Amino acid sequence: MNNYCISRFNCVRTPTDVVNVGNVKIGGGNPIVIQSMTNTKTQDVEASVKQCIQLAEAGCQIVRLTAQNLEAARALGDISKKFRAAGFDTPLVADIHFLPATAMEAVEHVEKIRVNPGNFSDKKLAPGVEQTDAQYEAELEKVREKFTPLVLRCKELGRAIRIGTNHGSLSDRIIRRYGDTSFGMVEAAFEFARICRDLNFNNFLFSFKASNTRIMTQTYRLAVKMMKEEGFSAPLHLGVTEAGFGIDARIKSSMGIGGLLFDGIGDTIRVSLTEDPVEEIPVAKDIAALAEKIRAQKAVAQKDEGIDFYSYKRRDSVSISCGNVNVGASAVPAVASFGKSSMADLSFENGMASLSDGTVLTYAKYDSPDALKAALAGGDKVAAEISTDKLAHFGDLLKSENLILVTPAPADARHAVGEARMLAATLKELGSSAPIWLKFAPSKLVNKDSDELSKVNEASIYIGSLMCDGIGDIASVEIAACPEKNAEYCLAILQGARARRSKAEYIACPSCGRTLFDIQTTAKQIEEATKHLKNVTIGIMGCIVNGPGEMGDADFGYVGGAPGKISLYKGQTCVEMNIPQEEAITHLIELIKKEGKWQDA
Repeated sequence: MNNYCISRFNCVRTPTDVVNVGNVKIGGGNPIVIQSMTNTKTQDVEASVKQCIQLAEAGCQIVRLTAQNLEAARALGDISKKFRAAGFDTPLVADIHFLPATAMEAVEHVEKIRVNPGNFSDKKLAPGVEQTDAQYEAELEKVREKFTPLVLRCKELGRAIRIGTNHGSLSDRIIRRYGDTSFGMVEAAFEFARICRDLNFNNFLFSFKASNTRIMTQTYRLAVKMMKEEGFSAPLHLGVTEAGFGIDARIKSSMGIGGLLFDGIGDTIRVSLTEDPVEEIPVAKDIAALAEKIRAQKAVAQKDEGIDFYSYKRRDSVSISCGNVNVGASAVPAVASFGKSSMADLSFENGMASLSDGTVLTYAKYDSPDALKAALAGGDKVAAEISTDKLAHFGDLLKSENLILVTPAPADARHAVGEARMLAATLKELGSSAPIWLKFAPSKLVNKDSDELSKVNEASIYIGSLMCDGIGDIASVEIAACPEKNAEYCLAILQGARARRSKAEYIACPSCGRTLFDIQTTAKQIEEATKHLKNVTIGIMGCIVNGPGEMGDADFGYVGGAPGKISLYKGQTCVEMNIPQEEAITHLIELIKKEGKWQDA
């Protein structure tokens, strides 16, 4: 049964402590706080102040800057003074990796410090050498020695700390003990949180980010479960790290962040885009607004969904042949479109699809078992929308091997994701393994006149979060007037949920003061050169902080190794170092060809 959120079927917010970041309160029932991060060189005070102002004016409530060395940490003092002198009281955050000394300098100037447990203290371990329990504890004691002064200074100054683990930058010590796992991410953060608790410092929050939306979702769920077991009630900062750029990045961010917010989890969010940071704010606002609109005070009764919330397993369903398309069981989720579309697997006109081999799939709403029985009597495949609370009246008809269940419109008490989960749970209860069609049309949460991107955000939360739970055998969206566009959106959502591959994928960091090249321009150049490839994932990373780790499931990586120099990776293995940047994309293409992944456009 669910033990990570109050309700899987409606949005009841998980209570947390309040963390004070300057004049902003996070958690404790306060509205979701929107964050972003500058991508200027922190030492360039004027450029950094200018971007802080742009972000604040766009609605960013907390602004983060990197402090990659002491010079950058000291620059935060001038940035803060000039930012305040310009009339802004938006809290500033220092992002710390590798150097505890930079944190001790930065804490004098900003309202919050972000520490990464994966690299704040731990060093690389010698390869092949076993780590004993005594050695593990000795290294953990070193962590305590280095972290304690920062905690005590934050306590004196009234600063906040975000303890933020990333899937791509866990320490060797943690990986050797727990593996590169969600549990390891949570345990790494808890080691730092226990130090805070021992020092009677409670003004901290957690984050557990990953670029893979499934891993990100599962890790936050596990974190909430483990927090309850250990007595932590800190707020959560949500984000899909290295999400990339364009519509695909917005889709991944919406399904990862929004899916958790719809579960009542999360108190502050950051959408990471490889674009101008100001572009992150409207997306974050949109996601937060959707969650706030469906807040409920009381939970709907739980049902056993038969789902492991902390690892992926697809829902069991029967296989149905719809012409040349198989639906259910192990088949990749099909894409349906209302209207003719060359990109869709199933195209519908007037509630019916006639497929190439004569197979017919009808679609209709059913209020009575008799009507459904008549529809199934001819042996045709039937897509039926049935209100969840009426399913029990349909009995053995739900076990027909010609039946696909369509997710109904949400009831007043629940949101669409909760309604679809309730459908799946009820089918399990009734012994039905019918495939499920996730049929999305914009709800009353989104104004009919809203732009397409707002509707795509909601569709991504709906289809993406369900697919991450293994629910869904067909998907469709009704967003654009053009069937081709709807099919394109749907395929992108399935790819973001790791449910189906249909095009090249890019894992790209949003850039910050650590970035060693112009990542926005480079990302577009790489996309232009490789977008015709169908089954390739390319990581584009500005530096090594999260680079090799976060692109661990990428086929190839393009990583800043030094100013003007690029290192290329195959998976997590570096295969070429210090390539001049102007030659690096050519080398990347040659590497893809060498590995047999290239196709001519």
